[in-house]
Amino acid sequence: MEIRRFRPSDRQILKDITVEAFNGVSIDQNIEKMHGIIGGTDWKWRKARHIEADIEANAPGIFVAEEDGRVVGYITARLDEATGIGWIPNMAVTVGGRGKGVGKALLAAALKYLKESGMKYAKIETLEQNKIGSAFFPRVGFKEVARQIHYFMELK
Repeated sequence: MEIRRFRPSDRQILKDITVEAFNGVSIDQNIEKMHGIIGGTDWKWRKARHIEADIEANAPGIFVAEEDGRVVGYITARLDEATGIGWIPNMAVTVGGRGKGVGKALLAAALKYLKESGMKYAKIETLEQNKIGSAFFPRVGFKEVARQIHYFMELK
């Protein structure tokens, strides 16, 4: 397995991996289950759009895992130079790539990048319903600092 920097040609595969990995653990999917398709777009389109935002915000902070020439995961990192807090907004590994240390290697690359970029802290978040993330992040050293409840309503 190789961890490398993001390339523009990775854009679509990262979106595809995002949709696969966040199935069952996406706020937008939860909303769609309650309210149906919103604005003519499904949860998959809205979640995949997060990758566009990550690329726009900090493409140098995106790392990709490849195995035998296939992309099997990625992680995105953003910098807040004013506070010294680095943020990992998205991380995903394909079903076939799980259990092989891909997530751990991606996280190590992102944390190294954050530290080398002058960040003193790193933050990441996950939904309680994301059993993989909820178990993984504390195991690698993250400490829970808060729980947040997301609410949604239709404006009439």
